[in-house]
Amino acid sequence: MKKLLLFITSLGCLFGSDYEEIYLKKGAAEVIKAIEKNILNGDFWAKKLADKNLEYGYYDSDVLLNIVDKDKKELKLLSYQDGKISEILKTDVIVGKSGDKLVEGDLKTPIGVYELTRRFTPTDPYLGPLAFSLSYPNLLDKQSKRNGSGIWIHGYPLNGDRTDELKTKGCIAIKNDTLMKYDKLIDHKKSLALIFEGKKIEANANDIGAVFAGVFAWKKAWSENDIEGYLKFYDDEFIRHDGMSLANFKNMKRMIFSRNEQKRISFSSFSITPYPNTKGYKIYRVSFYEDYWAPSYKFQGQKTLYVRLYGDKIKILVEE
Repeated sequence: MKKLLLFITSLGCLFGSDYEEIYLKKGAAEVIKAIEKNILNGDFWAKKLADKNLEYGYYDSDVLLNIVDKDKKELKLLSYQDGKISEILKTDVIVGKSGDKLVEGDLKTPIGVYELTRRFTPTDPYLGPLAFSLSYPNLLDKQSKRNGSGIWIHGYPLNGDRTDELKTKGCIAIKNDTLMKYDKLIDHKKSLALIFEGKKIEANANDIGAVFAGVFAWKKAWSENDIEGYLKFYDDEFIRHDGMSLANFKNMKRMIFSRNEQKRISFSSFSITPYPNTKGYKIYRVSFYEDYWAPSYKFQGQKTLYVRLYGDKIKILVEE
């Protein structure tokens, strides 16, 4: 009882309602209903996030954001800490050809959101003293049948000058002296690159609130074996990470849900990033830690969704 009351008290601090009173008058089940009503409401999340800088998304943990403007040929390294953003480096860069990257060899720098997957020393001195690889193609790129590889943030040639006219093969090149300063500031394991061209796509409290509400509504349907409610969250263009079509995915999920297994699902450590794209769609990359338990399957690890906002409703484009 004491632990439950402490839990209810902590929820009261988090959500700003008198859950202790609800518990004492109506019991624990009514407290859960009250909390659920909040977390499934986008307006609740928008108000909760109102004091945070959401221009480049929302992050539960500190993160470094590499904002690359292909038109201005500029990279800004930003620090996101507890809803506040500070600029720690800005530099000119060389990028590939204009337009979104579609195929291997088109010499274009991709547009989207990418992890910095590795720090290493290039074997070719033309690429400078240091490089960071980007996670191109990501899940959304693969769904869109984009291909290619080897997109890096790297330096200038060690044995000669490099001019903008030379371009890159889709990479992002930084002058070597600046690259070494960058290396001292960056932790690639806690970094994302947001690359855009043309109009910058910015996040806001209403959109991120809608994403939070949608993700938790999807989880509720999943937890309760509500197959029709669950499937309504998938976009008509959805393709699973392994290439499974939407029709086959639905058939598989109907079979799994028919077992009517009890499930325990929790999400934590959210990262919600606006996804630059040439079509102007409101797309978000949503990553979080998932703890899933059912009699037939268990999973603990990172989950990533790419979702599109239609008004205040989300549709999942691809997931892993």
